[in-house]
Amino acid sequence: MSERERICLVIPYYEAGDDLTTTLGSVRLRADDLIVVVDDGSRRLPARDVAPREAGRTPVELVELERHGGITAALRAGASRAPEEFGLLGRLDCGDTCRPDRFDKQRRYLEVHPSVVLVGSWVDFVAPDGSFLYRLEQPAGPESVRRRMRINCAVTHPAAVFRRSIYQQVGGYPAGYPAAEDFALFMRLLERGEGANIPEALVRCRTGDGGISESRRRQQLASRCRILIEHFEARPVAVYGLLRAVVQMVTPRRWSTCAHRVRTMIDGGG
Repeated sequence: MSERERICLVIPYYEAGDDLTTTLGSVRLRADDLIVVVDDGSRRLPARDVAPREAGRTPVELVELERHGGITAALRAGASRAPEEFGLLGRLDCGDTCRPDRFDKQRRYLEVHPSVVLVGSWVDFVAPDGSFLYRLEQPAGPESVRRRMRINCAVTHPAAVFRRSIYQQVGGYPAGYPAAEDFALFMRLLERGEGANIPEALVRCRTGDGGISESRRRQQLASRCRILIEHFEARPVAVYGLLRAVVQMVTPRRWSTCAHRVRTMIDGGG
């Protein structure tokens, strides 16, 4: 296996404490891979207090940002630390875990399918106590992934591995898409190649008791609408994706007003 298949795994951290230990304990990478933990300006429970120098046999590099800049800034900082000879970037979040064979399977998939630039997997979502909630079965093949991307993000962010060269070509994680930085990046990656998901639950994502906040819902809605408009203009499938986003994010009594506003944006070309 060539150097180009070496993985740099980026894990953003913000006052997560022992969640980082749990996450790193699940990771199985090669000795010549790299894990980058990015502390996004923690004042309480800084990552330096819990981050080991190695996870198994894989070195761990700690990046400490001076101020809390949000996940996009943390991810950009982490990805920038990947050595030039590394061909792949991977993702995982604090508190999430993965199967021991996750990265072997994704690395092999990308090696066998050179046209694929982004590969994820199915994901099991669990409660804070670890109890199973549901399985998200994202579409597997490139064509079904492309169709899903016209409506919503087809690859779950913490399960993603993508080609570093393509990431650099598209300029990395784009700013200005709060709560949808993954969707924005993946849209750009898939303009340069194909996406896929391994139809196995290789990652377990922990979700909080309260779910997403109302302010974050509004941010996500605005970002998703903007992404779909930028990439699909006024195609009917994009209209469906926009309206579906609104249905998911707003209360029923605000549906008519929001739908009208979205349709006006599309008809007006902006």
